[in-house]
Amino acid sequence: MKPQPIRTSQMQVIRTGRAYGGRPLLAETADGQLVVLSSSHGGDRCYRWDPVTGREMWAVEFYAGGGPGKAVACPPGGGAVLASANEVGVWRLDALTGEELSSPYMEEVSTVWDVAAGVLPGGRHIFVGAGDDVFRWDAVSGDPLGAPLTGHRGLVMAVTAVPGRNGTALIAAGDENGVILRWDPKTGDRIGNPVTGSRARIMQITSLILPTGSTLLFATDFDSTLWRWDASTGESVGEPMSLGSEYRIVASAVVDGGARLFTSGTDNMVREWDAATGELIGIPWAGRAVEVLARADGSMLFATGSSEGDISLYK
Repeated sequence: MKPQPIRTSQMQVIRTGRAYGGRPLLAETADGQLVVLSSSHGGDRCYRWDPVTGREMWAVEFYAGGGPGKAVACPPGGGAVLASANEVGVWRLDALTGEELSSPYMEEVSTVWDVAAGVLPGGRHIFVGAGDDVFRWDAVSGDPLGAPLTGHRGLVMAVTAVPGRNGTALIAAGDENGVILRWDPKTGDRIGNPVTGSRARIMQITSLILPTGSTLLFATDFDSTLWRWDASTGESVGEPMSLGSEYRIVASAVVDGGARLFTSGTDNMVREWDAATGELIGIPWAGRAVEVLARADGSMLFATGSSEGDISLYK
């Protein structure tokens, strides 16, 4: 049976008034508070918005330059911490207030191209960063967690903390040569052989736990191709998917029991795909950027960003 397109209703349209500021980022704190952020596509500015009124709650400009890589950790004690990749490492901010947090160990690793949030088995929240090597930090304190993860033969451009059923299962990072390496996030030990297929720069990596219990790893490259692998074995899944649009952004979710991918780019169309088969299902929304949040109550929240800077929220 052909998968049915997702059905959503629009909650809010946030008129940011900032052209090219429409890359959304969603998070939920331990006490259920929804955090709606957006950044410029270059990453040098970031904003927080009230999801009900659309009011701007804070705005930050990164004086040392920015990068598109941003992630939010929401530790059990409450609150939310934003990490932003930039030319001088990673800046850490209180995502609720916009106040900068002291993070000397995260700011001394030179350029970081991408950053991701994850949870170690046992519940410790971490950030991982992609630069000359791959770095691990405690999300709450900013302290380093072990030595950098090495092995790439070029700049590391994208990173993700791949979830498992009981916390983060592994870290995966892709480099400018199209090679992806995997590590145990706690010990730093390499996992398996390099994951290959693409010969172009890896632009983004994400993952999804399927209803079957296995985890898929997704990566987009500079040639606008999306690749899929089994996250544990590194084996290829299906054929490469041509996305046909520049500045690809990918989000993933299990919706009504089905594994879905949502892709967006400069053609201002968000496409919905079957994550397991690679089949195009539909075009649910307009937008240059897309983000998905699975909330603690089991509901899903979707956000799109336009080239004019508007953020649209759907449920």
